[in-house]
Amino acid sequence: MNKEDVFNYIKLIPKGMVTTYKDIANYYKSKGYQAVGKILHSNTDKLINPCYKVVSKNGTLSSNYKFGGKEEQFKLLQNDDIPFNEDRVCLDKCEFKLILETERLYLRELVENDLPALEKMMNDKVMFHYEHHFTKADVIDWYNKQRERYKANFGLLACCLKENCTLIGQIGFTVQEIPNAKVIELGYIFGDNYWHNGYCIEASKVLIDYAKSHNYKEIYSIIKYNNYQSQKVALKNNMTKVGEFVKIYLGKPMLHYIYKVKL
Repeated sequence: MNKEDVFNYIKLIPKGMVTTYKDIANYYKSKGYQAVGKILHSNTDKLINPCYKVVSKNGTLSSNYKFGGKEEQFKLLQNDDIPFNEDRVCLDKCEFKLILETERLYLRELVENDLPALEKMMNDKVMFHYEHHFTKADVIDWYNKQRERYKANFGLLACCLKENCTLIGQIGFTVQEIPNAKVIELGYIFGDNYWHNGYCIEASKVLIDYAKSHNYKEIYSIIKYNNYQSQKVALKNNMTKVGEFVKIYLGKPMLHYIYKVKL
């Protein structure tokens, strides 16, 4: 982890979000949280490198903020509509926790402030393979499941465009059941305005590389029989169809195909 790494990370943070010293260090597989602070203190341009967007792991601000101290950092974060509980940032609503990135995309954990975008994304056109309308309550339940999965290093991640930080989809690993086994599934949902741009394949590739580096032996995708676009993605991920089964969802029997790739 060097100065360029740290500054590149904070440049990705959109308005309305913050990160922590710990998040930055973890992304670069370092335990040097204090080293992150020293690098930020060497910043000479607060506009190009918005170091005010970095707070402590409990949401408190730094009295050592180089460009005016804690009071100035607080003002800048308020201008970015960052939510506070007294003197602490509400990290559950706006923490930018970067996980992976590609040339055009970055993957981060979902946060509470993503809920409006998720509700818009998970419309009937996108979610028709579930055969029911996703209400606001359904989307909140979906979001809460992902947050719970993060505790075990699984869950669908927010997939965002680097050029404008727009949340365009969700993609990641979850543990799913198939007949006689529990498997690690690569799942994905993308907003219909962003289909046919190669984003899902681009994000899938970096996730599969991540899985290889963490000694995963195989990855599955479990896809409804008439979800032809997702089946094409599975094939482009070098997966092969290895079986099928009927899944009961909300009392409805649904035929699903099982795709797998060995790593």
